[in-house]
Amino acid sequence: MQDLIDYAMGHGWGIKLVDLGRRNGEYSNGLIKVNPRKSPYRQRLTLAHEIGHAHHDHPWTDDPVVHERQEREADVIAAHLLIKVDDYAYAERIVGEHPGAIAKELGVPARYVELWRATYRQPSVRRHLRAV
Repeated sequence: MQDLIDYAMGHGWGIKLVDLGRRNGEYSNGLIKVNPRKSPYRQRLTLAHEIGHAHHDHPWTDDPVVHERQEREADVIAAHLLIKVDDYAYAERIVGEHPGAIAKELGVPARYVELWRATYRQPSVRRHLRAV
């Protein structure tokens, strides 16, 4: 998780551990909040996801269409932060092409494997993550 903390702080975003009740995390005005009551696995996924919101500087919205688009954009960034090309290639050689098997090998949700595959070659994603 330290790699994600360093990445976020290197981009000028603050990180704070805050008891958010049932919620995993949130992003607002340059501050990423992560719930310390969640498992280390959940905290890492949440931090990567909230970094995705920070990358896009997403404002809070109650519009369901905008919210869904923002969540996908944040998940794409999270997938690319958590899945490295070499690690993906190694996992695929070991377990085959099934997204669930690759996800288990890499310790990420299968959705992130699918998003990573779908966006790996997109210049806009690579531009956002040059410093990763």
